[in-house]
Amino acid sequence: MDGDLVLMNRQPTLHRPSIQAHKSRVMKGVRVLRMPYANCKAYNADFDGDEMNLHFPQNWMAQSECATLITTHNQYLTPKDGAPLAGLVQDCVVAGVLLSVRGKMFEREDYIQLVNVAMQDYNCPINILPPAILKPKKLWSGKQIISTVLQNLIPQKNALPTFRFKTSVKAEVC
Repeated sequence: MDGDLVLMNRQPTLHRPSIQAHKSRVMKGVRVLRMPYANCKAYNADFDGDEMNLHFPQNWMAQSECATLITTHNQYLTPKDGAPLAGLVQDCVVAGVLLSVRGKMFEREDYIQLVNVAMQDYNCPINILPPAILKPKKLWSGKQIISTVLQNLIPQKNALPTFRFKTSVKAEVC
């Protein structure tokens, strides 16, 4: 069913991120497993006929373990050296570049739709930014779409990270 957690792996499973939990989405008339490109590096998938295995957690305890330990966002770094396993690739990079091009403007309907698609997994009110251009009609820039998504993803109650630290030794600048 849509939204259920499923486990996917590709043989041989040599390291922990080789098996990951994904949210399922059942598509009518489709007989293949699909996954985002960003998750393919963990499986060493190169799209040359790779065989993937799909497992279904059988009880609530297994489902909670999947949700807590091995979802894709918990498998971002390799245990070996901390290198990232996921990242923006292909279409995601192109979309980011096209959104941030100077002069790329969107009407309200398109702005709201793009923000909602980016925030579809979050069940919370979305704060939107005021338009960049007010007249002759209200327009939002592509950079505002990126800013809206980032501002809604960062928890408001937590302080943002800074690089200012208190030390017991005074630093001397040469």
